[in-house]
Amino acid sequence: MQRIVNGPNSVRLKCCMAILLMAALVFSSGCDERQGVQVGGTPPGISGNDIRGEYVTLGLFKGNVVVLYFWTNSCCADGLKELEPYFSQNRQKGLTVLAVNEGDTKETVESCVKKNGLTFSLQTDEHAMTAHQYGIIGFPTIFILDRSGIIREKVLGHIPIAKLEKLVSRYL
Repeated sequence: MQRIVNGPNSVRLKCCMAILLMAALVFSSGCDERQGVQVGGTPPGISGNDIRGEYVTLGLFKGNVVVLYFWTNSCCADGLKELEPYFSQNRQKGLTVLAVNEGDTKETVESCVKKNGLTFSLQTDEHAMTAHQYGIIGFPTIFILDRSGIIREKVLGHIPIAKLEKLVSRYL
């Protein structure tokens, strides 16, 4: 039995594949643009009380290099624990860390903070509104903002602390 390789079904399949590929490219490239989270751009505003009750907004951090760390307790608490010593050593140089937790309760985040001795600012995003603004699709997602508040780096997934330090040191 002989198969037809270039028949009408093959042409339709190739057209469907091309349309799906184009749709995927349009969708994936459009997400960051609509959400305003492109490297080189200004991030969407974040404001509200952190878990210690202090009012926090990105505008308060202008003049500092900001590590904006989106995380969930189920996957990323160890990364925050690794980040704490680096933050402690460099906060006097103008390093700020704002960790935004998606989906966990304030009590869960407070427990993580206490267990790991975290001293940087943490906010909860129980309903994922902030994560949605930033187009977060996986955790952790890390943004590095320069002293002017411009997004200079975007890191998807876990990054060893030594590599994160190298990225951040460019802007400190």
